[in-house]
Amino acid sequence: MPAPSPALAGHSRLLTGLLLALFLGALEQTIVATALPAIVRDLAGFDLLGWALSAYLLATAAATPVIGKLSDLHGRRALLRACMALFALGSAICALAPDMRTLIGGRAVQGIGGAGLIVVAQAAVAQLAGPAQRSRYAGYFALVWAAAGLIGPLLGGALSDWLHWRAIFWINLPLGALVLWIGAPGLRALGPGHGEGRIDLAATALFAVATGAFLLALSWGGARHPWLSAPVLAALAVALATGAVFFARQRRSADPLLAPAWLRDPAIGPALAASLLLYGFYIAVAVLMPAYWQLGHGLRSTVSGALLVPALIAGAAGALIGGRAAARSGDYKRPVLPGLAIAALTLTLMGALASQLSAWSVSALLALVAFGIGPCTATVNAVAQNAAPARQLGALTGAMALSRTLGTAVVVAAGSAMIVAHVRLGGGALAGGLLAGGESAAAQTLPETTRALLRDAYAELFFFAAAGIALALLCYAWIRPRTAHAAELAEPAPGA
Repeated sequence: MPAPSPALAGHSRLLTGLLLALFLGALEQTIVATALPAIVRDLAGFDLLGWALSAYLLATAAATPVIGKLSDLHGRRALLRACMALFALGSAICALAPDMRTLIGGRAVQGIGGAGLIVVAQAAVAQLAGPAQRSRYAGYFALVWAAAGLIGPLLGGALSDWLHWRAIFWINLPLGALVLWIGAPGLRALGPGHGEGRIDLAATALFAVATGAFLLALSWGGARHPWLSAPVLAALAVALATGAVFFARQRRSADPLLAPAWLRDPAIGPALAASLLLYGFYIAVAVLMPAYWQLGHGLRSTVSGALLVPALIAGAAGALIGGRAAARSGDYKRPVLPGLAIAALTLTLMGALASQLSAWSVSALLALVAFGIGPCTATVNAVAQNAAPARQLGALTGAMALSRTLGTAVVVAAGSAMIVAHVRLGGGALAGGLLAGGESAAAQTLPETTRALLRDAYAELFFFAAAGIALALLCYAWIRPRTAHAAELAEPAPGA
């Protein structure tokens, strides 16, 4: 078995490399959006436009827990190298793509590699930092996510305008080489994986089909197809059937991909639920806010993007402060519960005043929400990781990432449907695709009555999000933080 993990002190180069790996994986989720018009202009295939974005998300969601499990079995260093190679291969395919279908295939390969960059980086830092300091370093992750959210759209647009859209994929190759040069050598300090157990290929295939079909249904519903259309219902049926078979197989497995015992654990189970709710409702609001500012207030896309910046900065600051406070005191609830309460109350206020507030006032209130949520983003992973045996650290990190992805996908779909339904019931005309934002002619010529209806619809979204954050608070309050027993940290533990 590997020796006890060293502290991160003295491993600043490794930490830099891991944060850069995380940045690359996160950046690829945002950098492509602003280059899509140029991509469609060159490659045509407008009807496949959405797949250029969703292929990365689908592949990332399906690969995340599998790669986490593989990193436990074969070591973080081997998986970081393999995932970086996949990420670079996918980037090269996209950069050389002669048509949209090839680009979509490259994005899927990128998504598998990107999942590994994110999960392996988080698991490696968690292993190096140890239980007492994990929340402290989670604040750095929040800074990386905020930076990717800010830089991605700007960099994608700049490279597309000044060079060529293909440059947004070529740039990943030297950055990937830098990740390996900086970070991979230091991963020797983590030792090899435990090598005990195996990946159940049938379960992996079932999981990939279930996750892909579910996310596909959510991306189609209300946009490409009506929610009750045959394609959406068929995708949901496939997700339900394969998901049921997957979980039945997991209950019988001695070494499951997603351990059912996690749901019963008093630390891990509530942390998974809190993560799903917290990220789902907050990110859904953040994703849908540009449409509120553009369609509800008539602002340009550049201004609506700028209005999100205070929330990104405030969220990162809250995560840094809350993570450090939890690491110093060992109390994972004191910095988190008041912050979640403030976030829920602020969203309630935004709902009550949504039709009256100015765009800048909403931006300031959203920043307060983000600051309140920040401490939870810094600690919820650490709480779950601390309760897991060392041999399950990567798999659990993957499960936490999956909870965030699924929560976000579900609430974005539900929130979008809620807004469009409210506007239509009020007699307004609004296509669901407009909620993705964008400075289209339709967005700029909406009648004032429709804009007012949309602002009222966002009041429902804010109340919906306030209820979701309140549920996340209850889940987090239910957590019983603990550290895995010494025996669990040193010896293999049963998967379920």
